Amino acid sequence: MPLFLLAFCFVYLSAFASDVTSNAELADLKKQDQAARSGGVNGIDWKKVASQDAERRRRVAEILREGEVRTAGDYFNAALIYQHGQTVDVIRLAYSLANVAATLDPENKMARWLTVAAWDRIMMRFGRPQWYGTQFNKPKDSETWQLYMLDETAVSDEDRKALGVPSLEESKARAAKIR
Repeated sequence: MPLFLLAFCFVYLSAFASDVTSNAELADLKKQDQAARSGGVNGIDWKKVASQDAERRRRVAEILREGEVRTAGDYFNAALIYQHGQTVDVIRLAYSLANVAATLDPENKMARWLTVAAWDRIMMRFGRPQWYGTQFNKPKDSETWQLYMLDETAVSDEDRKALGVPSLEESKARAAKIR
């Protein structure tokens, strides 16, 4: 069964669950994912991280199949791990999982942010301009990072604010500070 269909089934079943605790293993996998990215983008061994990311995604897929993703936090943790995938299909799953997290917990600003970050990353993988300004890149012949190509008319700064995303000016300033 495709993973997106599994995710849908688990969301449906999650709606009927009460008093459910979050999956500690998913929380630990998310911590590992974030720890692998600490220390600044230029000091990371991306080949090593990519291999670790693939292993984490493999384990999350197993956890999804086992029906052990039940809370908004679980869906967020799974989405964040999938967000770091390289293919459009993997990032689409991140987008779907983040949407589930935001639906189950509408107050979760990070889940809303992850939904739009996944959308921007999908657009990036298709070579299209992002909408929200969450993605950065470092051109091959450059020493500096920049905000990835952006359609500044797709959404407003008010939309960004409502979704927990910095304004365009704030994102541009952030790009200038990435080392």
